[in-house]
Amino acid sequence: MYILYNLFIIELIIIGVETLLKRFLFFLFIWSFAFPENINKQNSDSLNVSDSQKIIHLSGHTILPIAISYACYGSSWKTAAKIMIASNLVDADHLLAKPIYNPDRCSIGSHPLHSLPMIGLYSAMLFNKKTEPWGIGLLTHIVVDCVDCINTKERLGILQYPKLYREPVNTYSVGHIAFWYGMSQFSEIEVQQMLLSSLGWELIELYLPFKFTQESYLNKFFDILFGSLGFYIGKQTLR
Repeated sequence: MYILYNLFIIELIIIGVETLLKRFLFFLFIWSFAFPENINKQNSDSLNVSDSQKIIHLSGHTILPIAISYACYGSSWKTAAKIMIASNLVDADHLLAKPIYNPDRCSIGSHPLHSLPMIGLYSAMLFNKKTEPWGIGLLTHIVVDCVDCINTKERLGILQYPKLYREPVNTYSVGHIAFWYGMSQFSEIEVQQMLLSSLGWELIELYLPFKFTQESYLNKFFDILFGSLGFYIGKQTLR
């Protein structure tokens, strides 16, 4: 998995961020529908963490900050993206833990820079223009780690209220980014119509008998959030 991450960085340098984002969105769309079952199966390594959980976690710490920067910071998005990716250095506090890496440990509350007081500080950074990109990057990192905590608790069988929180992000969720990016490129649909369509579909899923529609409410929230992000990025590229 870390080899794939290094290849991503090399390709990022060679072809540029915008081209890579488009390729990655296309990859997400194919991946989410071609391998929805197999990729969630546990692999045979000693950590017993699914490939889906690994990919979602690493993508959340790399691709997601770039996407947010591109969607929100206009011509200065590259600078914002560098800052947000650099905010992943907050994981340096893992070096204080024993063992340094434990796949069954939740980062939130277990490491000093992932504690509630620090999350409060990261939130306060949003109210100053100079520190805002750092705040967004750090809070994005925390949200991704929260998703990983929920997935870990579900894997260990200790997740409470699964109907509300189970599997907040899955392969279908990230597929919403690519789908709505495509809709923004090849249709005349506007933001209000996109949001109503997304909300309507999530409500319809509550009554469908298929396995892929059996989602938690948090998953539905992320579906709409990711779809909106993909749609907005698509609109930005048309300007």
